[in-house]
Amino acid sequence: MSFTFITAARITMPRKGFDAWLGTPLPPASTISNPASMFEGWYWSSREASSTWTSAATTPRDLLAGRLTDPTTLTVLRHRDGALEAYLWTVGHSGAWEGPAQQLLLMLAGAGAFKDDDSSDHVLFWEDAAGALPTRNEDALLALLAVDRHGARFIGRRPLADLLAGLSPVEEAFAELAEVLEESLDEGAPQPLDPTYVDLNA
Repeated sequence: MSFTFITAARITMPRKGFDAWLGTPLPPASTISNPASMFEGWYWSSREASSTWTSAATTPRDLLAGRLTDPTTLTVLRHRDGALEAYLWTVGHSGAWEGPAQQLLLMLAGAGAFKDDDSSDHVLFWEDAAGALPTRNEDALLALLAVDRHGARFIGRRPLADLLAGLSPVEEAFAELAEVLEESLDEGAPQPLDPTYVDLNA
């Protein structure tokens, strides 16, 4: 049995912060203050979160570059209009998806240290095979992570309209990437991902 998950975020930071984040090792697991609360308040609220949160000895650049050769993932990562934007689509098999999902959440939690203001941004995590934002059913969200310069924490119910609106441009970029990839597969000759969608060249 497999699930298809999306991890998406828009975290405000200057371009120099984005560049530095790409090359900085993932933060310790303690960056997220309440990992056991991952699912609280959302669709899987009765599910107990894994207690195996670990920080891999890798950088965001290396972690994301590894996804580019993995056919079970699609990755949009860029700096646009003063913010890191991420839209990470991942197929996860039963019993083996939670660790990789937590690693992506921890990676984005670490981006908060590179913000240049005291605002709080958010990382959304949900299940959707089509790769679309949960605009029609906000209850489908699995976890919501608040991120600031001092760390990150999972939070429960809150209105999502503003967060989903902010993610709309990167969702559109993801849809364009998926369409290009689908066309290339139909032609029998998969093409490399467009580097304008994966901004790892800092």
